[in-house]
Amino acid sequence: MNISNREKWEQLLPVFSELSSLVSALCDLEDSLTVSASKNDLEELTRLVSEAQPTLLRFRGLEQKRVKLQKECGFAPRSMTEFLTGIPEELREDWENPIADLQNNLRRFIHSRENADRILQVRISDISQQLQGQPEVSFRDRRV
Repeated sequence: MNISNREKWEQLLPVFSELSSLVSALCDLEDSLTVSASKNDLEELTRLVSEAQPTLLRFRGLEQKRVKLQKECGFAPRSMTEFLTGIPEELREDWENPIADLQNNLRRFIHSRENADRILQVRISDISQQLQGQPEVSFRDRRV
């Protein structure tokens, strides 16, 4: 591997680490949004969405930087599996933890997003019933 290519890989590593941190923060946000939506707390939802804007913008910027650096490394956007196989052997140890953290946070985000989608579907159903003049069904948490 030439020095220029190594430098690109070394520039890419902190991008992946920060992306992982941002995905974790977005998971926390998604969980908070889910709780607020389940409580039908519109003020809290509005506050959370406003607070999320800088994180989302930072995520978008980092994602663009990641794509650019990956292309420069010869790895245009690909699946994580394909990307992992392309990491130069001498750098793999440095990449192990950041990649594992990112994968865990992405799985957590998918789970959080699925929970939020379920709550959203319940809220849409409630609104639909109200628009049709049907009484709102109240749900009781039976886990308590």
